[in-house]
Amino acid sequence: MSNSKWKPFGRNIMFAPISKDKIIGDTSKFFLMGTVLAVGDEVKKVKVGDILGYTQWALNKIVTPDKQEAFFCHEDDDYILGIYESKE
Repeated sequence: MSNSKWKPFGRNIMFAPISKDKIIGDTSKFFLMGTVLAVGDEVKKVKVGDILGYTQWALNKIVTPDKQEAFFCHEDDDYILGIYESKE
């Protein structure tokens, strides 16, 4: 799903979970990781391909026509915790 045909509006982003086994932290305080698939025209903090840390609570989940799970949210939502930056 890396060549997304979706185009979010405004400051919305679309991202897909990397996998459910990429949970970071213990079960009381954890976050998941996902890859940004598409961004709206007004998004400034993330770009397609970025790896996000996020919490899944109350996100808008969809299943795409090719049966992939993805989420939509506003760039400034509290569900997005940060961007993973490799130290390579």
